[in-house]
Amino acid sequence: MKFLILTNVCLILLTGCQLISPILTNYNGVRMDVASYINHAWRFSLKEREVLVAYAKQQQKISSWHNLNSAKQHSLAEHRLIGRYCAEQKISAKKLDLIDQQIFSTIELQTKLQAMYARQQHIQLDYSSLNCEAKF
Repeated sequence: MKFLILTNVCLILLTGCQLISPILTNYNGVRMDVASYINHAWRFSLKEREVLVAYAKQQQKISSWHNLNSAKQHSLAEHRLIGRYCAEQKISAKKLDLIDQQIFSTIELQTKLQAMYARQQHIQLDYSSLNCEAKF
């Protein structure tokens, strides 16, 4: 009986956090399906959700990849490398990969992501000089 009560209390607390999260996390600028995934995944803390939302906002810019000229594609690829590196300082790469799977869920978006990866292979960054404090 005590176990059942404890289980119900835990379930209520988790549900309550799910309801409060949209109030505490600003999902503006994030695709609805990605925001919903972040909000409803129990594996993310509130702080992690903030990082994932900021990360998702930046990653969604890749959807305009083929409309950009070469210089802007290079800049976007560089910003993605920096964003990914800085996000990994606050949250695991595995969790970032889960968000990438949500963002790049279609074949068209996966093609753009692959083009981005190809461009990133030619970018050399000095990670020691990056300031990630203001990023997330």
